[in-house]
Amino acid sequence: MRAHGFSKTPILGFAAVLILSLSVVVGCNNNQTPATGAAAFSIIDDSGATVSFDKPVETIVSMAPSNTEIIYFVGAGSKLIGRTDYCNYPPEVASVPSIGGYSNPDKEQIVILNPDVVLATGAHILMGDVQWLKDHGLKVVVMEPKDIDGIMNDIVIVGELVGGKAIAEQKVDALEARVGHVVNSIAHLSTSSGVLFVTWHDPLWTQGDGAFMDSVIKLSGGTNIFSDVAGDAQVDIELAVTRNPQVIIVTGSMGSDTMSYDYIIAADSLFKATDAYKNDKIMLLDGDLATRPSHRLVDTLELVAKFLYPEIFS
Repeated sequence: MRAHGFSKTPILGFAAVLILSLSVVVGCNNNQTPATGAAAFSIIDDSGATVSFDKPVETIVSMAPSNTEIIYFVGAGSKLIGRTDYCNYPPEVASVPSIGGYSNPDKEQIVILNPDVVLATGAHILMGDVQWLKDHGLKVVVMEPKDIDGIMNDIVIVGELVGGKAIAEQKVDALEARVGHVVNSIAHLSTSSGVLFVTWHDPLWTQGDGAFMDSVIKLSGGTNIFSDVAGDAQVDIELAVTRNPQVIIVTGSMGSDTMSYDYIIAADSLFKATDAYKNDKIMLLDGDLATRPSHRLVDTLELVAKFLYPEIFS
């Protein structure tokens, strides 16, 4: 398995490492079909389980939108025979039959589809779905990355599953180069903007240490004002205002669900006292980009970096 190092390293350390090790690599065409081979192989998934295969898989069921996005990213969309109701990217996934919701999948339907592999998440372990599917004879690979490193590794795992490991590694190289460009571009900065990330406004929910957006904020040259809390956390709104973020990033559906964003930019908003409000530095970010652990988190990093430092990423 390839080793990556994006999640915990300080920004200046990142820049030094990446200057030495990364160069811009052009990504492979998303429609490129992975090569297939007959050699048996095994992978270790994010739950620590070893899953063995006689040959690359031909059919896949995805139990999470992030898994679906990665399947298409490595060029294996034609192998997907089942996906959740929430899998909406890329758009062509709409033609794939649904196996139900994320938290309430139709497991019997998955068994009927009889895929070569099911891509699940850690939540499906907790809900008992993974063991149930295994008990019914299916092979299950759990994808539960903890950081950007983990996302990169999962991309390579999916590539290996479909017989396209080399393609997946090239795509990871290209993603790493993009991350490296952002990190190198802001390495000279001596100060950083305080950022509040909002997933809901009433009560106020944010993401702290160990969450994907905490890593994105740090890599893009910001400082998470709630890095002292862990993961998804409810925080006091008055405390958030007191910490005076210079930038506020709010998740929404880019037009259809902007309730939290509208609340924060309102004329009577409690955030009127913050620098972010005064300087019009409040960003509406597509919730799918912010919350799904797929390759598109690199898109999120670039968007956030450009919003924080438009003079650098114009």
